[in-house]
Amino acid sequence: MTSKLLTITALLIAGAIQAQNQPAQLPDDLRALVQQANANYPVLKQQQQQVQANELRVDIARTAMKPNVSGNASYQYVTPVAQATLPVDGVNRTIQFQPNHNVNANVAVGQTIYDWGRTNASVRQATDNVQLLRRSLEITQQSLAYQVAAAYYGVGFLQRSLTVQDSVIRTAGANVRLLATRLQNGDALQYDVLTQQVRVKVAQNRKIEIQNQLERQLAVLTYLTGNPNPDISRAVEQFTLEAMSGRTPTQAFTLANDTQSALAGNKDVQLAQDRVRQAETDVLVNNLGNRPNLSFSGSAGFRNGYLPEINTPKFNIAAGVSLTVPIYSGKRYQLQNQAAQLNLSASQYAVENANAQVRQSIAQLNADIRSNQTRLANLETQVEQSQKALQIANARLRNGVITNVELQSAETGVEEAELGRLNFQYQLMLNQLELKRLLGEPLF
Repeated sequence: MTSKLLTITALLIAGAIQAQNQPAQLPDDLRALVQQANANYPVLKQQQQQVQANELRVDIARTAMKPNVSGNASYQYVTPVAQATLPVDGVNRTIQFQPNHNVNANVAVGQTIYDWGRTNASVRQATDNVQLLRRSLEITQQSLAYQVAAAYYGVGFLQRSLTVQDSVIRTAGANVRLLATRLQNGDALQYDVLTQQVRVKVAQNRKIEIQNQLERQLAVLTYLTGNPNPDISRAVEQFTLEAMSGRTPTQAFTLANDTQSALAGNKDVQLAQDRVRQAETDVLVNNLGNRPNLSFSGSAGFRNGYLPEINTPKFNIAAGVSLTVPIYSGKRYQLQNQAAQLNLSASQYAVENANAQVRQSIAQLNADIRSNQTRLANLETQVEQSQKALQIANARLRNGVITNVELQSAETGVEEAELGRLNFQYQLMLNQLELKRLLGEPLF
């Protein structure tokens, strides 16, 4: 594998961590990994708790129109108190109009009778917040599933790359032994043997690099699923020669032709639309902020201070209604309305931007899929031709009628063709994963 192919491989491996969508047939072990991720991924648990908390806030908003009942008790010592000296039955007596020790115990109730729609708007605002969190949870679940799938196929790609690299090492090792024998017979140069030995070491180092990337991909799967030993037994089967040759690119991978359907199903677009609805509700809430409030209050209990026995608590009842009408608030409500309107406009532009980004991404993915399909089809022919060329080179090597440079060229041709085919197959899988994510399609 040339340094260029190593660079391409590294980029594809890195892209696997971020890509999100899948081919048509899903292996059972991949399905199990996605289920493990849904059960164990900490971010999902965090968002689920946030959804539950905000659902309670909806119920809290509804309580604004429900009665509030409270028990109250108070004691107050007052001195001096109002008193007067009056003649009673011809005798001057001092009459106290308020006790020094004032006690009051009652049960009070208060309830908003009518608030001109403010409570309903607050409930709607809380409901919109729940919808935003639910949409974010959906996006995280979708993204998580496709990240697991991309990492899973990345493992298969690297396992298959190791198989190809092992073949390169075996071929180069066999050539070393053959050239060493020819060197002993005087039919080869020490340079030829050393060149092939260097080729073996280079191939072994490349295998170590691929193995390192494989371990990193397994670490990604462990992080996403919470499973220290994820089952990836069938991942390599997605990149076997039989699997690649048994289906054409047009059978395995499709294009997105209906942009409107994509825009309707894309989760990011839906999230932007949810934010518009939330901003509209915020405008409504701010418009209702300066409306009046009509409420009822009442109480029943015992207190002292009633003449003539001012120190004896007596049962009492109080009830009434109140109307609060805002008159002036320093343009606060007007400024709040202006800010809410600007936020609404920003949210509407965000929807337009999300739509444009989806259209652009789909167009780019369609172009990539077409290009990769064509190159993959061309590589099928290139692999066959390079394999035949290597067979001829090996036969000529055994007969001693080929140079070391020609042999290396033939081996490199096979290696590059096979790894190129593998790379484009993997790239197409990642393209399809990302395309399905953009379309808003579930993994299962």
